[in-house]
Amino acid sequence: MSNNGSNNPYVQISPLHTNRPKPMDTVCDALNRCSRKVGKATRRAETMADNFWNHIRIGSSLADAAVARIVQGTKVLTLGGPDILFQQSFGNFPGEKLIKSFACYLSTSTGPVIGTIYVSTKRVAFCSDYPLCNYPLSLQQNQSVHYKVLIFFLAK
Repeated sequence: MSNNGSNNPYVQISPLHTNRPKPMDTVCDALNRCSRKVGKATRRAETMADNFWNHIRIGSSLADAAVARIVQGTKVLTLGGPDILFQQSFGNFPGEKLIKSFACYLSTSTGPVIGTIYVSTKRVAFCSDYPLCNYPLSLQQNQSVHYKVLIFFLAK
């Protein structure tokens, strides 16, 4: 008689099926998840480093770039946030909402101009952080002029 009971009609031998994953599959899945998280974090760190480098590279000096960022943040905080600053600078259309604002440099023929770019549901707008010129002899006392650019979206 054989060990496996193949001669016995009442004994049926079948392989054991379990729903548990193999230990090696579990380890591989964990390593893949970890690898994706590390890759995502690395891409974010590279983007931040590139943005910081470009900000420093375009600015006249490290100190000027740092002061400009501090001034911009202070301005946004004191005026009540980027929404209010956008409305004060460019007005507001019915149904328009500010989606996001970014600190950036706008390249001009006279050199880079630091400011904020606003993306809303109806337009994209840029406003310089500092006035480009002052008109002391104008009708308004010491009127300053900021560099502004507007791009309107066409309605469908």
